[in-house]
Amino acid sequence: MFKLCILAGDDPNRPPAAIAPGWEMAEIPVALQVKPFESEAVWIAKRQEIASWGLPPIKVASHFLQFHGLIPVGPGADWDQLAFWTKRAFARLAGLGVEVAGVYGGFFRPPADFPVDVAWEQALTYVDIMADEAEKHNMLIALEPIAEPDTLWPMYPDGVAFAKEVGRPSVRVMADMNYFIRGNQPLELIAEEPSYCLHVHIAGEKGQPGVGDMEGMFTNLFRVLRGINYQRGVSAACPWVSTEGGPLDYGKETAKTLAYLKGLRDQVYAE
Repeated sequence: MFKLCILAGDDPNRPPAAIAPGWEMAEIPVALQVKPFESEAVWIAKRQEIASWGLPPIKVASHFLQFHGLIPVGPGADWDQLAFWTKRAFARLAGLGVEVAGVYGGFFRPPADFPVDVAWEQALTYVDIMADEAEKHNMLIALEPIAEPDTLWPMYPDGVAFAKEVGRPSVRVMADMNYFIRGNQPLELIAEEPSYCLHVHIAGEKGQPGVGDMEGMFTNLFRVLRGINYQRGVSAACPWVSTEGGPLDYGKETAKTLAYLKGLRDQVYAE
């Protein structure tokens, strides 16, 4: 079976230590938690803080490029800055036990007046730099298409095609259900290139899984993942809402979501 994963540390209003027990793995945001531009002293303290949260094994990182003007395409690409960030980020992630680092497609958006072919070559160069660092630590890279047509690889098949052009075994793709919906593309596309799917993101309808009427889509996704023998993570990387009214009880809501997803997963694998 695939493993149920939760994104932690992405919002101060959702304390990671409050997550309900039982999740099988965790995902953290690089820019907010790993902070590659901060000193080693700061990182030592941050590692201790992360350990205190009591998360399940942290196997995935996302939000790899964020803040500080980190742009890998366009006239503002600063290669020295990108190289430093990337090298330190992968070293620190490896120390946490992370296996897959996700990079958001929104950072691969060339300016309107910038040549797309030049941006494409810049993107290939930067992802190749990422692969150099990832492979030093036996890590993998998951490109995350976001269904926005002004990005270089907007949909899942585009991400696969780009990864193939990079030509590094460490570079593959993340499947985010919301972007399949936004791009009106079938989840079955994942099964066309099963070896390229490194991680999966899911959400509910204006909230966490279990909120809104998305059970049919979750069931379909789980069947696709079962069919390709996918055994990596499926992350609740989503907004969170109170299903009982009043302030958000993060521990209670993460427990409900976990029970909901386990039930659906068990149902699909029992078919």
